[in-house]
Amino acid sequence: MSENLYFWTEFNKVVLEKGKPFNIRKPYTDAWYDVAIGTSEAQISIRLISKKHIIVELYINNSKELFDKLFSQKDEIEKELGFKMQWKRLDDMKASRIQYFIKGLDFDNKDNYPDLMSKIIEKVVVLKNVFPKYI
Repeated sequence: MSENLYFWTEFNKVVLEKGKPFNIRKPYTDAWYDVAIGTSEAQISIRLISKKHIIVELYINNSKELFDKLFSQKDEIEKELGFKMQWKRLDDMKASRIQYFIKGLDFDNKDNYPDLMSKIIEKVVVLKNVFPKYI
């Protein structure tokens, strides 16, 4: 079983144990996992990066206008989130990203997976509760 598939399979179990605060998706070998937020313009994306850290982000598909609208309310949004994010407009690309980094991913040492997964779920729930108010 690939490392990504293993991670997402275990992640789904933790999401279910926590009362399914968002809909799970079938685990794949992909390094990402998307969570819908009720609009086609954006979604929450969880990405496993370089076998070292995890990014939980609002992924804005193709709308610099939406990014600019959200960025104009950055301070208010981050206050409501309770944490800072990295805001990446990415002018040379279609998508924009608003990211939160979680360090400590190590496919060779799975001891911290439960802690990492809890942190991911916590951040996804907060993003899912806050961002739709501003979209």
